[in-house]
Amino acid sequence: MLRIIPTTAVLAACAFVAPASAHADEPVSPAPAAAAAPSFLRDVLARAWEPSSTATGHAVAATQASRRRPNAGPNIESVGLGAVGGLSEFELGPSFRYWATERFGVQAHLGFGGEDDFRRGDVQFMRFEPTFIVAIGDFGNAAVNVRPYAGGGLRLMRTDIGDFSDTDLRPAGVGGVEFGFQGVPRLKVSAELSLSTDPGFEDFDFGDVPTPGGARLSALLHYFF
Repeated sequence: MLRIIPTTAVLAACAFVAPASAHADEPVSPAPAAAAAPSFLRDVLARAWEPSSTATGHAVAATQASRRRPNAGPNIESVGLGAVGGLSEFELGPSFRYWATERFGVQAHLGFGGEDDFRRGDVQFMRFEPTFIVAIGDFGNAAVNVRPYAGGGLRLMRTDIGDFSDTDLRPAGVGGVEFGFQGVPRLKVSAELSLSTDPGFEDFDFGDVPTPGGARLSALLHYFF
C-alpha cells in the first residue's frame, strides 16, 4: 500500500506538468494584423508628409526673401523729385512726379532754355507743363521694369526774345516710358514726348529758339522719397 501512494503521486505530478510544458513549447502566434495596421499607417503618412512640408517650407522662405528684396517696380504714393532735360532742343529744369495709385499719377516739369546753351547767360523761354498721367501697364521682370504711360494737361510757355515778350497757355498731351532698376529701386529714368498745338506767331522769327507749340522730346530723372 505504501508503494502504491508514491507511485500515484508521481503519476499525478507528471500529468500536471506535461500540459504546462506543452503549452510553453508551442510557437507564439503573431500579433493580429489589425493591431499592427495603425503603426504602419503612421509610418506611411509620416514619410508622405515629410517632403511636402519641406517643399512648403522652401516656398515660404522664397516668398519671404522676395518680399525683402527690392524690386524694380513703380514707387506708389512716393514723391519723385528730379530733373528734365530737352532732347529735341536745349532745356534744363526741375521735375516732379507722383503715382497716387498703381495706374494714376500727376507730374509737372519746369524747363528753362536758350539758343543752344546758357553760355550767353540768357534764358529765352520757360516751359511749365503740369499733366495727369495714366500707366498703361508694367512690363519686364524683377530686375528691370518698363512702365509706358500717357496723359494730358497744360503747357505754359513764357518767351522772351529781344523786344518780344509773351506768355502762351495751351493744352498739351504727353506719352512716355518710365524705366526702373532693381539695383536702385527708388531711381527712375524716363523718356517723354510732349505734344501741343502750333502757335499763332507766324509774324515773328524765333530763329533756333523753340516755339510754344509743337513736339518736344525730353529725358527725365526722378528719385522717389
